[in-house]
Amino acid sequence: MIKSKNFWVATIALAIIPLLSIDIAQHYVDWQKEVREELIYAVQDVYSFTKEQKTALLDKVFERNETLTFLFYTKIFCSILLLLLSIYFFRLYKKEKLVNPFKSVAVCVIVIAFFLSGKILSVIMFSTNDKTNFLTLPANEYSFQNLYDQNFKGKVVYVDFWGTTCGPCLAEFRDFTKPLKERYKTNKDINYLYISRGNKYLWKQQIDKYGIDGYHVFLEDEQYDELYKASTKDTNVLMPHYLIIDKQGKVAITSAKHPSDKDSLYAQLDKYLQ
Repeated sequence: MIKSKNFWVATIALAIIPLLSIDIAQHYVDWQKEVREELIYAVQDVYSFTKEQKTALLDKVFERNETLTFLFYTKIFCSILLLLLSIYFFRLYKKEKLVNPFKSVAVCVIVIAFFLSGKILSVIMFSTNDKTNFLTLPANEYSFQNLYDQNFKGKVVYVDFWGTTCGPCLAEFRDFTKPLKERYKTNKDINYLYISRGNKYLWKQQIDKYGIDGYHVFLEDEQYDELYKASTKDTNVLMPHYLIIDKQGKVAITSAKHPSDKDSLYAQLDKYLQ
């Protein structure tokens, strides 16, 4: 065991930098999706919003821009500060007697790996709440039938096909999913099923970030595409895309309305919830 205080201060400072780097990269991705793309969508009128809805959306975008910009540059500054601190204490450690370079490097690498493992595990294991349920779909299965029979029998299910870096998908979560669930919060006959693809690490992060309560399935691209095509009867895979499964377990609407088109969606859901 290395007993030098200089070594441990330097090593811990160095080990924190990769954790901040992960956050910095995530903030940049979030900025691309939640600020840049949202501004482009607003300018191009991708969403059929009223002036009031567009104003509210832009207010949220600008607020998010301020938050992400602050976090991005603050963590860059902290990373640089920690790097300088680490260099300073490593130099002090180097001047000490009985320094073993090989052992020092090995311990430093182990500490960094330990810190990174802890961050990844915390995201994977502890980021979701008790209203979030994770399901699996067996490989080579391209139907909702078994999934429905095992988990949703007798319920209406609103199905959401989305991707971990799909800007419009995330915008629906951020601005419109909670009002939908608030409307039906006392109705025990409806469940929400989210089918995702993309980056599995980001998957649980996005679920936690946007508070997406319900049932979740993550699929590899090929199985996702096949399930999508079999369920929607469409050869083109588009995201986000929504289905409604009725109380008999049949896909009743292959192209349901988005949460942002709330009045039309409520009419569709109410029809099958009667």
